[in-house]
Amino acid sequence: MSLNNPPSAENSARFLFDTSYCLYLIRTRPRQLLPAFTALNPGDAAVSALTVAVLQARAEKSRNPAQNRLALERFLLPLRVVDFDAGAAQRLGQVISWWGGQRGGDVGLAQMLAAQALCLDATLVTAEPALYAAIPDLRVNGPDAAALLEPTQADAASSPPALPDVRPALRRARGAIVAVGSHDMTLDLLGDYLHARDPNITLVSAHVGSLGGLLALQRNEAHLAGSHLFDEDTGDYNVGAIRRVLTPYGRHVVLLGFVDRRQGLIIAPGNPKNITGIEDLARPDIRYVNRQQGAGTRLLLDHELRQRGLDAARIRGYARQESSHAAVAAAVAGGDADCGLGIQAAAHAQNLDFIPLFSERYDLVIPVEHYASELLAPLLALLRKPTPAFLRSVAALGGYETSRMGQVLAEL
Repeated sequence: MSLNNPPSAENSARFLFDTSYCLYLIRTRPRQLLPAFTALNPGDAAVSALTVAVLQARAEKSRNPAQNRLALERFLLPLRVVDFDAGAAQRLGQVISWWGGQRGGDVGLAQMLAAQALCLDATLVTAEPALYAAIPDLRVNGPDAAALLEPTQADAASSPPALPDVRPALRRARGAIVAVGSHDMTLDLLGDYLHARDPNITLVSAHVGSLGGLLALQRNEAHLAGSHLFDEDTGDYNVGAIRRVLTPYGRHVVLLGFVDRRQGLIIAPGNPKNITGIEDLARPDIRYVNRQQGAGTRLLLDHELRQRGLDAARIRGYARQESSHAAVAAAVAGGDADCGLGIQAAAHAQNLDFIPLFSERYDLVIPVEHYASELLAPLLALLRKPTPAFLRSVAALGGYETSRMGQVLAEL
């Protein structure tokens, strides 16, 4: 297959699921995606033979290989398996030249999957959309139902495009507020309160990390994004990232205060491994569980490792990635990891112990056109004048402070 020829009907696919997305589906089995899968035609969804090889290797190394082999076979039944052929190999050189400075982990595999998606002219569906942001010709979507129903163009590294209209999916979903970005339990709580006040309002959230949320706003795929991106140069949160990711693309936003929260190490009850801080992550007897690339918590960890001169390669489990604080806590609670960096509320919810290390801002980034919209008016009203009941519910989660809630911190 030449670089300039379109894929044949035999080889075409609308969507290519990358390895991170397959793992997300296998681990979480999200029921909300069932309508999206049902709407697909046979052959629409594909998976690379490279990904299949990785999944098979993981199954063989698991505690129950026979059971996981069977589960993998069932998972792959409705998917087409496509080979990494000569056309994809030709594309790979172009992808590597676009990739930028990201190194280590599964970057090599991600580069090959990006090349394969380009060769197939397919939308790459991933749990780590920020990983592929530098590839201008690649269509990328995150792990929500809309990713399968309404693919969009990822053009984070191309010249600033004209500002598009609000996506049809956002217009059609009457009463649905779409939040994409960093995971936080107070965001779920906010959605519950809004829906209780007005059953016609639903807050739909997708956890793709802080950077992934800003990229979604850049592509006009969401009404707001939760973000806690720390700027090492200024010590501030989110402003620098907004100026890099949104401002050059004509995206004007309001940075709204939401909560301050405690981040630290989520550990087993009683701290059986006697973990005291970040330095202990490099101990050979400690199994760590990480957050996905682009997550603010992952960036915070990498910053702290650099400050201490610690090599991430020394951390057992650094390459294991989860898409939410709750998933990190679940891994520790299930005995699959000894610790993970996350929020106190996630540890509290799983009856785990917690070592507080940092206090950080978790803000909402809202494009100005949505900030002034009728749809977001109830959400903004609740944040500007939060009810005592809502504040008590936030406090009960553990590790939150709400003095900045509803304050406009910046207009950018």
